[in-house]
Parts: sequence; C-alpha cells; structure tokens
Amino acid sequence: MRHGAKGVVSWGLAVALVLVFSSPGSFAQTPNKGNLVGFVFGRDGSTPVAGAVVVVKNVSTGAVTESDGSDDLGVFRLAGLDVGIYAIGVKSTAGNYNSQDFFGVAAQQTSKLTIALNPYDAISASAAEAVIKEQRYKGEAYIGKVVKYDPDAQEAEVFVEIGLVQKEDRIHVKGQVTDFYQDLNKLSAYGAKADRVTSGYTAVVKASKACVEGDFVYIVCKRGIPPFFLAPLGIAAIVAGAVPLSAHFEEVVSPYKIK
Repeated sequence: MRHGAKGVVSWGLAVALVLVFSSPGSFAQTPNKGNLVGFVFGRDGSTPVAGAVVVVKNVSTGAVTESDGSDDLGVFRLAGLDVGIYAIGVKSTAGNYNSQDFFGVAAQQTSKLTIALNPYDAISASAAEAVIKEQRYKGEAYIGKVVKYDPDAQEAEVFVEIGLVQKEDRIHVKGQVTDFYQDLNKLSAYGAKADRVTSGYTAVVKASKACVEGDFVYIVCKRGIPPFFLAPLGIAAIVAGAVPLSAHFEEVVSPYKIK
C-alpha cells in the first residue's frame, strides 16, 4: 500500500466521507457478496476527480467490474462484488492509470479506499508502456543487468537498459547461479531515494539474496496479474483504506513457469 498523499480535505468532503462511509443504507447487503466505496483524488490527495471509472479484477476468477463515473466529490461505488482479492485501475478523461496495489472484499462488508492519481512524466510513461507490453507477452519484462553487488550492504547496482524500474515492483534476478524473486521496498539512484529509475540510469536496490555482476533483472507481473492499461498516464495509488494483503498470498515463484 502506498502512502504520502496529503490528508487535507474540505468540510464538504469531510461530511461526504462520513455520509458515504458510515451510512448503513449505502448498499443492500447480499449474501456472499461485498462492496467497494471510496474517493478518487488528484496527485495532492485532496482534489476530487469527477468522472473517473474504477476498474477492478478478481485475481482468482479474472472477473472484471467497472464503476460508474465518480461524482463531483470524487466518490465512486461498486456493489455486489464476489469475495476475494482484487487488482485495480482507473479510467479518467485525461487518461488511464494502472495500480500496483491490491485490496480485499469480504462477505457482507464494504471495503473503503482512497485513490490518488499520480501522472508520469513523458519519459516514464513511454518506459512503463514498454515494460507492460513485454509483461503481457512473456510475464516478465527484461530491464537490465546487475553491474555491481555490495555483499556488506546487500545492495545491487542495476543498469536499466530498457523501460524502467519502480519502487514496489516485483523483480526477478537471474544468472548462471542466481535465481530469485523479491519485491522492491527500497530504490535509489545517485545517492538519493527514488520512486522510479528509467533507462540509461543506474538503480540501487536492496537485494534479498546475493547476486553477481552480469545477472539479468526482470520486472514480473505482480501476483501474475498484468496491469490493466498498455499505455498508462500514471499510477493509481491507494493512499488510505486498504489493509496489507501479504498474508493472503503464497510466495509467488513465476505465474508463467519461467523459473
């Protein structure tokens, strides 16, 4: 789950939040079904985005459901969802946003999410498109090679040849001896923390296992689910309401049997 958007809302939004999230009559409760309600905001986490369509996909069944467009306060609703874990994306009039987050739906309960739409710069948008296309075809997208490994710091320097690598991506590091998967919790470039590193630059990642110079690095479809949109304008980040879901998943090896 991502954090960091501003938590500033107007009195009008605060009242709307109370009404939407607290009213027992907001949804009719259906046995073995759950609901989703929330807000879509801009990058600042407080400016409502109207007309945004929230798209969710059940990771077990593959069923895709779309909301109606969000209202003037950014409120969206989805009723009658099957119980399970869901991937999420957002369609907007400006463009589409993929998300790296997942959320859960429980029977006869309403999940509540706040989503912030974070646009890419032009270079990152093009790089993300290249990665997603290869993920859809192969399940993994090659991005570059390990050029240095520091065993004391357990850090690998990865020269990004194609596309980009982002914080919270899932990577596959593979060589003649090396072969492991991990989620990126820390990412930096040239001594500073980074959310993403694009082609032509060197990313420093915290490696969960030892690797060696020349190991290949791939970006893997998280939980085996390719992102919704091939040419995303940016990231739809869940900034409030979601519960960490790691306990609901078994360790992912490779959904495409690449290993």
